[in-house]
Amino acid sequence: MRRMRFVTLVLVLAGTALLSCTVSPKKSVVAIDKTKTYHRENCPPVHMAKTTVMTAGEARRLNYKPCPICKPDSL
Repeated sequence: MRRMRFVTLVLVLAGTALLSCTVSPKKSVVAIDKTKTYHRENCPPVHMAKTTVMTAGEARRLNYKPCPICKPDSL
């Protein structure tokens, strides 16, 4: 009985790990409200502005434009 619980636990954990590898997470971007642009985290304009972290989809829905320097949609 104990061995069966262990095997079940291992199978559940392996399935969860496999599922997490195949499902892509939503991409996070850094949005600058003043310029209405969104960027990758390491883009230079991000370090000089007040920013908000959101997904790329949220940024597009809020009419933000992708940065022409870091091209956050090409991740």
